[in-house]
Amino acid sequence: MSSTCESILDENFPQAWIGRRGHIEWPPRSPDLAPLDFFLWGHLKSEIYATKSESLDDLRIRIINECRQIGPEMLSNVRERFEQNLFYCMEVNGAHFQHLIN
Repeated sequence: MSSTCESILDENFPQAWIGRRGHIEWPPRSPDLAPLDFFLWGHLKSEIYATKSESLDDLRIRIINECRQIGPEMLSNVRERFEQNLFYCMEVNGAHFQHLIN
């Protein structure tokens, strides 16, 4: 990140911006803070592989169909979970918070 960008963040969000080497260190590659990791891939895998695929085309169709089944209510639940994980992360000052997740 350029020093200009950091200066702008410092000016607008003093001691409050999150980033690599920022005032609040962002946990590197934390799966609990990445909705695709903590939700989507696991959900798709459990649904798609419930039964064995007959072919690559069958697998592709299953993936597309399962993605289409993800509706607004499910996305709302994912957003709420993501927000809760952010609060857990803040509660432990960016340390591991897996023990706080139900």
